[in-house]
Amino acid sequence: MRKRDFVSILLLPILLLLPFRSNAQFVAHGKADKFIESDVHLLLGGSYVTNNYMDSYSEITDLNSSMGLAWGLGVSVKFNLSSFIGLGTELNYLRNSGKINMAVTADGKPNVSNVFIKNSYRSLNIPVYVSFGFNVANNVRWNVDGGLYFDFGTSGSQKTTIYNATVNDLGQLVTAITNLKTDYYDNDKAYLNSYRNFDTGLHLATSIKFMDKISVGLRSQFGFRNVAQSNGIVKPTSHNIRLFATIGYVL
Repeated sequence: MRKRDFVSILLLPILLLLPFRSNAQFVAHGKADKFIESDVHLLLGGSYVTNNYMDSYSEITDLNSSMGLAWGLGVSVKFNLSSFIGLGTELNYLRNSGKINMAVTADGKPNVSNVFIKNSYRSLNIPVYVSFGFNVANNVRWNVDGGLYFDFGTSGSQKTTIYNATVNDLGQLVTAITNLKTDYYDNDKAYLNSYRNFDTGLHLATSIKFMDKISVGLRSQFGFRNVAQSNGIVKPTSHNIRLFATIGYVL
């Protein structure tokens, strides 16, 4: 996602609400109505894990990675230092998924393998952020959050199906199917690599709160850490990316 596109997404809620602008002070620095504010929320979106497999393995001739469905639920607590700024944190339970398809050839050998990998993994996700609030209309506030997230993997699986086609000494095409299933986190038997069960990175979010009760928003997370875990000579790199829409109820 380009930087300009992401900024546009962050500004979308405020642009939609401009026609309903009231006389409320857009930026208020006075005391907040509530010092501690909490909510429960649902998250729905997608998760993606980057990779550099084609740069790392010359045998991979074609590669396709796709974002998978991700969803979760969580609670948040925010300490309002003023009406404008606050400090917040959350505890979210996330279920993530993703797919990788690749074609693998062996140098000097007449065989081709088509590999299909399905990843499913779960984690506890804890963002810590600074939150800025703006009054855009009567009983409507726009929030922009920025900070870090800490992600702790709890469980998951990697399912790999390998379709292998070879030509034997008689010139006959021989096919075989191999199915593998391993843990997603910290498993040296995974195909190419498994993944580390801890990650941290950038957390960015925006939301609109109505009547101090209902909030809807968007958020993204970009991992800093190389989460690919490999015991082989080749060390690939992977980073987590998540995009979510959220809906919450303020307690």
